[in-house]
Amino acid sequence: MENSQAINSNRFRYAIEQSPASIAIFDLQTALVTCSQQWREDLGWDGTPVEGQRYSYLVPQAPHQWNDAYQTALRGQSARCEAHLLVRADDTQQWIQGKFNPWYDETGELCGVLWMTEALSEQEGDDFSWNRVLQLSPDLYCIAGFDGYFKRLNLAWEKVLGYTLSDLKAKPFIEFVHPDDRGQTLTCARSLTDGGIVQTFENRYRCRDGSHRWLQWTSVSVVERQLSYAIARDMTDRKKTELVLRENEAKLQQQTVDLTRTLQELRQTQMQLVQTEKMSSLGQLIAGVAHEINNPVNFIYGNLVHAKEYTEDILGLLELYQEFYQQPAPEIQEEAESIDLEFLVDDLPQLLSSMTVGANRIKEIVASLRNFSRMDEVEMTRVDLHEGIDSTLTILQNRLKAKHTRPEIEIVKEYGELPKVQCFAGQINQVFMNIISNAVDALEERDKDRTYREIEKNPSAIRICTLQPDPDTIAIRIIDNGPGISDDLIGQLFDPFFTTKPMGKGTGLGLSISYQIITEKHGGTLSCRSAVGEGTEFSISIPVEHEREDEPSE
Repeated sequence: MENSQAINSNRFRYAIEQSPASIAIFDLQTALVTCSQQWREDLGWDGTPVEGQRYSYLVPQAPHQWNDAYQTALRGQSARCEAHLLVRADDTQQWIQGKFNPWYDETGELCGVLWMTEALSEQEGDDFSWNRVLQLSPDLYCIAGFDGYFKRLNLAWEKVLGYTLSDLKAKPFIEFVHPDDRGQTLTCARSLTDGGIVQTFENRYRCRDGSHRWLQWTSVSVVERQLSYAIARDMTDRKKTELVLRENEAKLQQQTVDLTRTLQELRQTQMQLVQTEKMSSLGQLIAGVAHEINNPVNFIYGNLVHAKEYTEDILGLLELYQEFYQQPAPEIQEEAESIDLEFLVDDLPQLLSSMTVGANRIKEIVASLRNFSRMDEVEMTRVDLHEGIDSTLTILQNRLKAKHTRPEIEIVKEYGELPKVQCFAGQINQVFMNIISNAVDALEERDKDRTYREIEKNPSAIRICTLQPDPDTIAIRIIDNGPGISDDLIGQLFDPFFTTKPMGKGTGLGLSISYQIITEKHGGTLSCRSAVGEGTEFSISIPVEHEREDEPSE
């Protein structure tokens, strides 16, 4: 009772009410005991009796932070209430900030809360809002003087670098910059003192734990105030990511180089395997020609006779079905249309006839293969190159002979007197085959655009010349009058996998293998000379003798 009387004494009430400060006192039940006139005006209660009203009634729009601060004061501790744009009792808005303090009586017993408030101008309120945004921003805001010291910093600095704001303000900011970045940083600082603007400048700042963080800056100065205003963003994670990306890119580039090299090696190996496989296959073919070809051919002959008879019987039976069952079941009719029965009936006899012709040709080809390949040789032998050329032409005879679309491709032989040459005959014959086959391909491709009569007037031809330019060398020239090859392609002809043929008609390995056979296996030369519209000439030169008979590498 005595405490209550003390609080409500006329002298105390008069002092509060007449105070120029904005003060309000609440009891332990949050009821207003008294307040100053300034408090009434600041909170919009001017002219309205408010004594006895509770805090929640008088300040219904109070933010949670104020309410928490009020409760803190009731527990005997002072607490600030941050500036807030308050909706007052008269429905107007006012920026208010203040502080709640515990209120004690003369005996020291807590008996209420003393609330001191301050009304802020609109500009002050806006400044507070802006400063609060800066403090909450994850970016680093600062004001630095031209004297090299930080003047103001937001809380993000503490979070990013680990120093207190006081630590950062106590030393020149350049001391926190990585030694390697100080020169550039000072250059930018001098630019700002001249009134410049710095954008996207990057440097490293030392953290409290000794590590460094990458910061990206945008800065502007106010020369009149000798201040620079800057925003920095922590780019450390991005820098780490960029570093990882650069390292990965470098690794990928190296892997690309390694893979490219490996691919080239694999292609070379593949080329060797293709060559070896061809040679091995032909060698095995020749070695077992009697048993591996003649027997199957005889088997095919015998079966083709029976197959032809069976086919005639089946087709005859089919005709009877069609004659006497002209309305077959829908399922049968649908299947007949699906397999194109009429085409099968017409094509099957022709197919059997083609197989018979093919079987007849096998025996003719075997004889030429025996002389052509000689793939079973593991040492250089002395051979007549003319025999190898003739065997190659025999094998290609089917491609050279006349067709319904064109006359025969003429072969002109201009053979000189040649000694027998020490070489791997099968490999040399393979070179002949590759070059002459390419010539035939070029002539056929060109003749597609010519009529039969035009070809007769200017026949397609391949000229083969052999000579011995000196006692140690043999030269072979293979010349066609085809479309020719452009200069920009000549240099690539012997590259692995390069081809001028349409897709699907060439592997690009033939000339590359031929070049390797002539130059590496026989120590000779292989070159090409061509002119568009005039034809192409391949020149082969190999020595007659070799110092030692090396085995062909596989």
